[in-house]
Amino acid sequence: MDQNRITDRLKTLRERAGYTVREFARTLGYGEKFSSYRMYETTYKKDVLPLPMVKAMVPLLSGRGEPPITPNEVWNLAGVSAGESGLVARVTPRPAPPPPKPATEALPPAGSNRIAIPEYDVITSAGPGCVPILCAPQDGLRPVEHWTLPRGYVAAFSETPDMLAIVRVAGDSMEPDYQSGDRVLVDTAHRIPSPPGVYVLWDGFGLVLKRLELIPGMEEPRRVRIMSINPAYSTYELTLDEISINGRVVGKWTWK
Repeated sequence: MDQNRITDRLKTLRERAGYTVREFARTLGYGEKFSSYRMYETTYKKDVLPLPMVKAMVPLLSGRGEPPITPNEVWNLAGVSAGESGLVARVTPRPAPPPPKPATEALPPAGSNRIAIPEYDVITSAGPGCVPILCAPQDGLRPVEHWTLPRGYVAAFSETPDMLAIVRVAGDSMEPDYQSGDRVLVDTAHRIPSPPGVYVLWDGFGLVLKRLELIPGMEEPRRVRIMSINPAYSTYELTLDEISINGRVVGKWTWK
């Protein structure tokens, strides 16, 4: 076992604390969905675990095992150390900025032949982040900008132009098709992964941009295959009730 791999380090701490996979998954709040947790001990490819997940592990693992597991050993799974100012900054939410004043003069008037598409300051990556109303289960952010486009042009590509939103991509899991910094156009009315395509979704630990495909079969709950374009990232599966699909990607802006 390579103790440098995050999957092996997590498994070692879990076993040292005396938990089986099923016990630890239940204690973390996964219920009977053990496979959702198990992938973090088997196929997870990143160097660190999601910070909210590790934060939940600290009280469950600290002090258990022989020798007793220290909080630092657990926090290190997220790439931080207890007591560091950086940890406090990452765990403690920043105060919400005052709501921007509505710039009604900048928006096209009702009945205009132009449409204003809101951009939200969220990042579709594999890490945790603030999520606006369109990205349930959390809410709270207001648009930071509006992109004004001809309504007729947008309507030629979308049946629900008033349900479009723009978010920014981060990370490399969807390269080369989607680069970090790209703005993607999301149809928030499209919440079912059929046909297969690229979607913005909440997978339990973060807002991510992934290719989704319903797994054939009619058994309930239906399962979804969640794929990256970059081959360095593994495919994983979750049930429809384990994720929250925020919309289908229907376009993108890139700078050349």
